Amino acid sequence: MTQRHFFALPGDLLLVFDAVESKAAVSYTLAGIFDTPDVTSVHAGRALPSLRVPAAASSIDCATYLVMPADVAVQVRPIPTSLGATRFAIDQLLNPASVTLSHGGFDVNMTLISGRVATASDALQARRLQSAFANAIGRLFERVNAYWVGPMAMEHFQRGGRLTHNASSPSEYDLAQARAQP
Repeated sequence: MTQRHFFALPGDLLLVFDAVESKAAVSYTLAGIFDTPDVTSVHAGRALPSLRVPAAASSIDCATYLVMPADVAVQVRPIPTSLGATRFAIDQLLNPASVTLSHGGFDVNMTLISGRVATASDALQARRLQSAFANAIGRLFERVNAYWVGPMAMEHFQRGGRLTHNASSPSEYDLAQARAQP
């Protein structure tokens, strides 16, 4: 799996979306398991419905989007349940030309929750998308330890704001500047 973890505010991500979308037309579709097979996609990162609402308190609970070339249809996978009903998955299993994007953001307590762009696919289209996101993040963000931090997120960090993957984790798991070795 190829992935890039980051901390970003919506304004930071708009720069990334502009860079990626200037190279290729893409669509963003909410990933997950749903009651209907209906697919709703947007064609610009700035239009993500969750981008400007409080993030979940844990990165694992944040909205995740399947990002694909705009000319590739999203495939929905039926999942039979033990009660005889059918649920529907939108994920990478039937969509190898995709990457996943969880943008993270501020939770309700102004803790900045990490985001991630990743792919489990070796398909050429997925590798190109992952590379486009990774290159934009690498060019526009600053690396701090294993994470990439957007300019606005960096201001929050430098003012003493908390950056973490889970707001309920102890603070020793938060992003911290590396200490100089004696």
